Amino acid sequence: MSVAKPFFVYVEGIYVKGEKILLFKRSLEPFNGFWHAVGGQVEENESLSSALKREYKEETSLDIQVGEVLGVRSEETSDRTKIIIALKVSAASGKIKLNEENSESRWFSQSPQKSVCDYSKFLKHAV
Repeated sequence: MSVAKPFFVYVEGIYVKGEKILLFKRSLEPFNGFWHAVGGQVEENESLSSALKREYKEETSLDIQVGEVLGVRSEETSDRTKIIIALKVSAASGKIKLNEENSESRWFSQSPQKSVCDYSKFLKHAV
């Protein structure tokens, strides 16, 4: 991890139902064409839960309930270091309607090859 780049806090929502995880196919950079969990940058004076609810609503039109922290990872981009906090999505309501950031949504029983990270680890801990 680069200590010279600025770092920002991000959240991502891990929504597991049954033995499958809901992932979305990015249609923008970074990671255009890769599968990922919905998330985004936490704004100043915003809680992790509020940030994830906002991002989920913006990207999918779903209203979600947020559970506990499932993990933390870092990700390097050309201009920043992202500290990404994975939060459990414990429930969702509404119908998925994607914005321009994603082209597709799908339930997976394991992390697909072209994924931003290995999401399969979250399937093992889902209850």
